[in-house]
Amino acid sequence: MQRSLQSAMTTLMWSLALLLGVSSVRFFLVPPPVLLPAEILALSRHHLLLLLHIAGGIVAISIGPFQFVSALRRARPASHRAMGYAYLTAVLLAGCVGLLLSSDTPIFAADGLNELTAIDLSFLGLSPAFLGYSASSKFSPTEFFLVEVGFTVLAIVWLLTAALAFVRARQRRFNDHRAWMIRNYSLSFAAATVRLVGLPFLILTRSPVVAVTCTFWSWVLNLMVAEWIIVRSLNRGRETALT
Repeated sequence: MQRSLQSAMTTLMWSLALLLGVSSVRFFLVPPPVLLPAEILALSRHHLLLLLHIAGGIVAISIGPFQFVSALRRARPASHRAMGYAYLTAVLLAGCVGLLLSSDTPIFAADGLNELTAIDLSFLGLSPAFLGYSASSKFSPTEFFLVEVGFTVLAIVWLLTAALAFVRARQRRFNDHRAWMIRNYSLSFAAATVRLVGLPFLILTRSPVVAVTCTFWSWVLNLMVAEWIIVRSLNRGRETALT
């Protein structure tokens, strides 16, 4: 049962990572198709920076899962190292640009929510009043200070865990290296998480401001799952050593 659940979770992670990586390529098409108004606004304000952030994110979330394939690591260690360097370079690029963009996240959040008020979700049985807004609702960037804090802390922790993963690999402390890579990729996967939890948070909180703020802090849940995976792996290793 546990093995089946693990396989299902791994398949889901791979599917979401590759789907997000492929779908994000739309930002580089000219003209960009199927972009949300908030995404169009973001491109208009920080065109080059946003594309650099997205490019780094695409590489990180797409390459990351291959770093945990044991058969590949054993059979082709050189390829594993090369992909690892590419992954960490992508994280460095996307993380540094994320820090530069973080001060504008309250504006993006407010504009995105103001656009949301024009979206009809009645086909899901969700009226605007039920979700805490109306067609006349207006949201201000000042309401989203914690969004900026969440995005900034995410970028810092993302860069820090990448640095620790690199240092541990150079020290040939490979168990520690793997643990830090798991933590780091859980933060790379935040790009998928924030897209999955937005609407559920809105339904649960019935407060657009609280829901968006929680969404930008949802990466904490990713880290908790990463720690569970690391502890579980350590316990399994101890059990194997005792048998």
